[in-house]
Amino acid sequence: MDLLIILTYVALAWLIFKIFKIPVNKWTIPTAALGGVFLVGALILLMNYNHPYTFTAQKAVISIPIVPQVTGVVVDVTQKQNQLIKEGEMLFKLDPTRYEARLRKLQADLVTAENATKVLESQLQEAVAITDQATAERDKFFKDYQRYLRGSQAKVNPFSERDIDTARQQYLAQEAVLKASLADQQQIKSQINSRLFGDRSEVASLRAQVAEATYNLSQTVVRAPENGYVTQVLVRPGTYAAALPLRPVMVFIPEQKRQVIAAF
Repeated sequence: MDLLIILTYVALAWLIFKIFKIPVNKWTIPTAALGGVFLVGALILLMNYNHPYTFTAQKAVISIPIVPQVTGVVVDVTQKQNQLIKEGEMLFKLDPTRYEARLRKLQADLVTAENATKVLESQLQEAVAITDQATAERDKFFKDYQRYLRGSQAKVNPFSERDIDTARQQYLAQEAVLKASLADQQQIKSQINSRLFGDRSEVASLRAQVAEATYNLSQTVVRAPENGYVTQVLVRPGTYAAALPLRPVMVFIPEQKRQVIAAF
């Protein structure tokens, strides 16, 4: 471009000399040369300022390293490499057998624990009924004992000392039965009341483990975080993929506006 501008100026100067019949001497030649230096130099400087150019430029993009959240053997990989992938499409899939088995085991344990809670509630209802019955029996024996005591204080005592002692022993025995029933009832209540967020602690723990196992199972299928392109795929079916942040298995390029970085 610079050479073309210089040759164009030389051609114009030659035409001006020919058309206007300007004499060629020691004044005209240097004037034309110096004028060309200033004009061409100013033109080149303006062009470089308004139209810069460079030999080194790079296209900058934001990349997302894809790392699985769980560990396993890859069983399927997308074939859309360097093609537009929609958000939510599968990138690759891990063998879910181990995670499905753990989830089923925890679900079975949770059902067992919930049934145990129902059994405890049934036992509590039974204990309450036994306590009510024991209370009624205790009150009955207490009234009999009081009747024997009042009879013994009358002028004519219709009861013997043996009858009074028997009534007293029956009352005390039933009182002991009532206390034992109350103790059993309190023990069952303490087991039921050991709850966390409304559930027994064992049930709450199992529910948390089921939620974690469900999440791990869902992570065996790694999906595109947004619209974009997959590049640098480092896994194939049969590859063992580990959940290591510093070891991505592929690189995902989100769909984004182009950016060019260059040094001028």
